[in-house]
Amino acid sequence: MSIGPLIKDLREAAGLSQSELADVLCDLSGRPTVTRETVSRWENSKRNPTFWLPFLAEALDVPLSVLEFGEVRRRTFVVGTALGALSPMIPPTTRNTAAEIVTSIASGDPSPLATVQTSHETDLLISRFASQDTATVRHLVRWLDEGPPVLRVNACGIVAKTSKIDLIDSATHALRRDAEIRDLYMWAVGKRVGDNPKALIKELYNPKDAGAR
Repeated sequence: MSIGPLIKDLREAAGLSQSELADVLCDLSGRPTVTRETVSRWENSKRNPTFWLPFLAEALDVPLSVLEFGEVRRRTFVVGTALGALSPMIPPTTRNTAAEIVTSIASGDPSPLATVQTSHETDLLISRFASQDTATVRHLVRWLDEGPPVLRVNACGIVAKTSKIDLIDSATHALRRDAEIRDLYMWAVGKRVGDNPKALIKELYNPKDAGAR
């Protein structure tokens, strides 16, 4: 992902043309090397303004972190839009949570999954999107054996709800060998379906949750 569109949005919000932004950057940096074409290349994602980020932040009057994390925030937006298209009936809050978690997993950040046990609906959304990305799958499979129990059970819940046999096998093996995450997983299943015998029996054939099966 690129922060080019974010730079364009901020520039236009500041009422600056590409030439005017280039002039401001030259003044701030003391380097007369930024031109309108330079700014255009940044905004069109043809160049990455890594060196210029602090000067851009000052010129556009935003914290540097806005630009540094612009890529992650734009990815969250894109993922959220994709998840919304997949599941239009899911509440926006659930889609937004899933999008943020998918973004964190893809970047190798386990903290959101290590905080609180995710819901069945959130896991389903995350698994549908995350299982298509090799790096995301790699992180999830690693977290089946690493970190606190909440991280391990969340990773297991997401992996178990994919449609890929090798990932499902990883989840079921984790549940067999790890009593902590097995207890947490079964607690979540019990909370979802209650103590109705028929509802519990249905979980034996749940096509969307290999862990419950």
